[in-house]
Amino acid sequence: MTNPSPLNRDDAGASPLPVIPAQLRAVLNGIPAMVGYWDSGLRSRLANDAYCEWFGLEAQQLNGMHVRDVLGDVAFEATLPLIERVLAGEAQRFERSLVDAAGKPRFTEVTYTPDARDGAVQGYFVVVTDVTERVLADRRRQRDMDQYRALARSVPGVFVLLFDAELRYLIAEGQELETFGYRTEELEGRLIQDVLKGDLASELEPRYRAALAGKEVSWSRQIGHRTYRLKAGPVYSDDGAEAAAATGMVVAVDVTERLQQQQVWEALHEIATAVARNAAPTDISERVAAIVRELFNVDSAAVVRFTGASSAEIVAMAPALPPTLSRRHIFTPNDESATVRVALTGKPALVVYGPEGGPAAEQMRAGGFQSAAAAPVRVRGSLWGVVTLTSKSSTGVTEAMMERLAQFAELVEIAIGNTEARTDLELQATTDALSGLPNRRALELHLSEQIALAGSRGTHLSAVVLDIDHFKRVNDTHGHLTGDVVLAAVAARLRAVARAEEIVARFGGEEFVWLLPGTDGAEALRAAERAREAIASEPFGDVGFLTISAGVCEQRDAAAGSLLDCADRALYEAKNAGRNRTSRYGHATPAGQEQARPGAEGHTG
Repeated sequence: MTNPSPLNRDDAGASPLPVIPAQLRAVLNGIPAMVGYWDSGLRSRLANDAYCEWFGLEAQQLNGMHVRDVLGDVAFEATLPLIERVLAGEAQRFERSLVDAAGKPRFTEVTYTPDARDGAVQGYFVVVTDVTERVLADRRRQRDMDQYRALARSVPGVFVLLFDAELRYLIAEGQELETFGYRTEELEGRLIQDVLKGDLASELEPRYRAALAGKEVSWSRQIGHRTYRLKAGPVYSDDGAEAAAATGMVVAVDVTERLQQQQVWEALHEIATAVARNAAPTDISERVAAIVRELFNVDSAAVVRFTGASSAEIVAMAPALPPTLSRRHIFTPNDESATVRVALTGKPALVVYGPEGGPAAEQMRAGGFQSAAAAPVRVRGSLWGVVTLTSKSSTGVTEAMMERLAQFAELVEIAIGNTEARTDLELQATTDALSGLPNRRALELHLSEQIALAGSRGTHLSAVVLDIDHFKRVNDTHGHLTGDVVLAAVAARLRAVARAEEIVARFGGEEFVWLLPGTDGAEALRAAERAREAIASEPFGDVGFLTISAGVCEQRDAAAGSLLDCADRALYEAKNAGRNRTSRYGHATPAGQEQARPGAEGHTG
C-alpha cells in the first residue's frame, strides 16, 4: 500500500527524539498505564517505561520509530482508521486484544487524544491501560453465574439466589422460585429492599450480611404445605478473599417429603410403643387420630371401624366428637362421605361435602366441615375400617394428602389389628399373615440380636430395604385383593434368593427388609441385585411385570445412624434416581439400569 500522506512511513524524514527531562519521565512512569506520543508522521516522540517494556524495546530503540514498525503490518492496518480520525481532531476510545513482548495475549483499553496547537493537529497522545485481570475476572464471574443458573434450572425442588455486596440479586433461578411468589425477571438486577414483600427484606438482610462476611447461615421457611431449608453463604472464586466477600448465595431445597417421612416414622414409633405396652384398643385409636391430625395439620381426624356391610362406628376422634356428629352411622344409598366410598371401593377417597351428600355429609357440614379424605385399614386381610381427616375448607384436603394418608394407614393397620385381637397378638408379633414372613416387630428383635452378635464376634452385618415400585398402580388398577396376592408372590421370590441364615421380613405395605449376617456391603449389594432380577424376571399373572428398588447398608457404614435408617436412605436414593435399581449408603450413585420387558407397560419403575 503506497500513500504519499504523512501516515506512510518515511525513514529518511525521521528526526531524533529530544531528550526527556528526568522530572517529566518520572511523572510519566508514575502513571499506571502505558503512555506515548506519536507525531503527525506517526513517529514515536515520547514513551514511558511501561510503553517500552510492553513492546520489548529500549527507549533509545523506540525513539523515532514508525508506528507500523512497532505494531506490525496487521495491527497497523487495523488501527489506521482510528489514527486517521484522531489526526483529524477526533478523540478515540476503544478496547483491543494485544500480544505483549512475552507473547502473552492481553486485554487493553486504549485512548487516542489529538494534540491540537495553532489550529493544527501536531500528533496524538496514546494511553493504554492493561485490563486483562478485570476481563478475566468478569469472564470467570460470568462462567460461575452460568453454572449456578444451570444448576438451579436442572435440580428439582431447588432455587438459587446470587447477590452482591449491595444486596442486589444477580441470579434468581430455580423450579421452586415461583412457590415463594417471585419470578426471575422480578428479582434480578434489583435490591432486596425494593422487591421483597412485607418484612421479608428486614428478616433476610442480617443473614445475607453474615454470608458476605464469610459465614454460613441456615433456616427453614413454611410456604403453604411445603417446607424449605435455606442456606446462605459466601461465594468463593479464583479472585480470592475480596471476591468471596463481595458475593453471596442462597440455596433453598424443598425438604417437605423428608420431614413428612421423618414425622411418620416418629409417629409409628409412638404407636408401636403403645402397642408394646398393651395399651387399650380405644387408647391406641385415640392416639392414631391425634397423630393424624397433627401430621396433616387439619381440623379433625378420626379412626372409624366398619361394624357391618352398611354401618360404621367412630372409635376415636381428635379433637373430641362434636355434638353435630353421631358416633354410629348407617349408610344410605345417597351417602357421599369419604368413609362410605372406602367401604364400597376399598380404595382411598376424597370428597367435598355438598348439599346433596346424604346424612353423613349433612352432619359434617353442620359441624363446619367442608372436605375430607379417608384411607382403608385392613386387619388380617379384611377391610376393618378407615383413618380419616377433615377440613373446614373445601380446599383443605388435597390428593397428595390423601395418598400420604393411605400410606400411613397401611403402616398403622397392624397396630390397630393387634389391639383389636389380643388372642392373635403373639402370632402377629412374629409373622406377617399375608406374606408368611416375619413382621416388623419380629424384624426388630432379630436386628437387635444380629447387631449384638456382629459386635461381639467382629463379623459383618448388612441390611437391604426393598420396595415394590409403583405398587399403588396395582391396587388402583387390579384391586387390593390382587395387590395382596402380588405381595405374597414377591415375598416368595425374595425368600427364594435368601440363604437359610438370612432373614427376610415384611416391613409394612410393599416394603421388605433383608438382614444378611456375615455379609459386607459389597456382597449385600450383589445380593440385592439378584433379588431385583428375580422380581423383574417373570410377570405376576395378569398384573404383568413389576420391579423393585433397594437400599443397602453395612453396619459399619451406618456410623451414628441406625442400620435400617441408613438402608432406607439408600432406598430413597434409588427411588429418586429412577427406581428399578439398587443404591448402597454412602457410596456411588445407584447401580443397575431399568430393563424394558414385554408387558411391563405401566408397572416398571
